[in-house]
Amino acid sequence: MKHAARWTGNILVLAGIGLLIWQFTGIRETKGVKHEQLDAFANLKAAAEESGQATKEAAAAGGQQTGKQAAEKKIGDIEGVLDIPQIDIHAPVAYGATPEILDRGFGAIPRMDMPGETGGSYAIAGHQSHVFGQFFNRLDELTNGSRFSLETVDEEQTYEVYDMRIVDPEDVQVIGPEQGKAKLSLVTCYPKNSDKHRLVVMAERVDEEAGE
Repeated sequence: MKHAARWTGNILVLAGIGLLIWQFTGIRETKGVKHEQLDAFANLKAAAEESGQATKEAAAAGGQQTGKQAAEKKIGDIEGVLDIPQIDIHAPVAYGATPEILDRGFGAIPRMDMPGETGGSYAIAGHQSHVFGQFFNRLDELTNGSRFSLETVDEEQTYEVYDMRIVDPEDVQVIGPEQGKAKLSLVTCYPKNSDKHRLVVMAERVDEEAGE
């Protein structure tokens, strides 16, 4: 009997060690992906700045300026970097809200407006509870008046929270545009470890660079 108990104890210890190794490996992989995405975004921003400078120089030299063409978005492309110091978030945002993207971080919901566009709406989704990362685990700590930023390749945009709601998953109109606001919504499942509802944090752009 003691022998069997000892074997059971050993198996449980080994299982616990295996679980810790699995979690550590997963967290390290998630962090690695995050750093790769941040590096990719930095390179993208540098290329955009270089292209913009070249366009200005060509225009100053009398060259023909063709106008800025919006590149077609592809699922997985890095849209920007979300920074919410209040809840320790500084992470890239990829285009798309597929399970693969949300398993690694944050995803911009497709087919919405450009971020920072007055009268438009942009939304970022993320898990609230995930074994390999914190993601939006502390999103419910934000309150009306909380501020955060979204850095795009063109600029850094500042947003201020003006409403928070818990809604049904089908209640998608909550992230729709509102007249006069450059709206950005942060969306996650609610409560933790459940997808019964959605927690939606709505914010509007408050800096002087808000788009028209």
